[in-house]
Amino acid sequence: MKVYISADIEGITGIVHDDQTFGTSNEYALGRKLMTNDVNSAIEGALKAGADEIYVKDAHGNGRNILLNELKKEAFLIAGWDIMSSMVQGIDETFDALILIGYHSKIGTENGILAHTMTGCIKQLSINNNPIGEPELSALTAGYYNVPTVFIAGDQTAVKELSAFINDIPHVITKYGMGINTGKLIHPDLTKEAISEGVSKALSNLSKFKPFKISPPLNMSLKLSLPKMADLISLVPNVKRVDIDEVSYLADDVLSMLKMFRVMLGLAWSLR
Repeated sequence: MKVYISADIEGITGIVHDDQTFGTSNEYALGRKLMTNDVNSAIEGALKAGADEIYVKDAHGNGRNILLNELKKEAFLIAGWDIMSSMVQGIDETFDALILIGYHSKIGTENGILAHTMTGCIKQLSINNNPIGEPELSALTAGYYNVPTVFIAGDQTAVKELSAFINDIPHVITKYGMGINTGKLIHPDLTKEAISEGVSKALSNLSKFKPFKISPPLNMSLKLSLPKMADLISLVPNVKRVDIDEVSYLADDVLSMLKMFRVMLGLAWSLR
């Protein structure tokens, strides 16, 4: 069994503030350790279920957060950042399952701890008029390669949002958000055990999961934080200007959509 684990940091056990997610402070040092611990719990669960090949993608910030020397040696670590598939870099049809660890809810979600979508340039990402966040985007990318998403660990808002797209996906709630920088936290010993058991159970019942897919065409719309970002992006061929701060693109498949999404993000980022 070949398993892919994608790990973000905002949904990790104990994380409630940006100070814990980047920088040089002791809080970030602890955040890295907490992230590594949650990922190790997922690896333990995968091994219990019989996985013989495990890849972990460090899917936060610069992709260099997980502590390699503390990561379980049975897993490969994909560090750094690529342009294309980013949070699931390297995933393809050879994988049997995708596991999401430390994921958060989309920008603007009530009580979502550190809720956002990709970068500070985005106010809303939608596909076929349905707003989505990073969990759904990763699951959709995996689905393009016929890889099912079988488990998520994050705060209650991330779990709720992904469950709206993938019915009752197995999950562990790592904390309960009460606002953007506040929440009811759960002890790491408890989430460690729950993540390990949850991943093991999900992977032991792979036949019940199907890849997450949305039937084409895919109408992707992007609301930007600044109108000038939409000005620039609307110059790209086949991109439609929807509103002063919104653009859209009609894609024939997920791969085409992802390529245009990365172009849009790059142009928006250049004007931040």
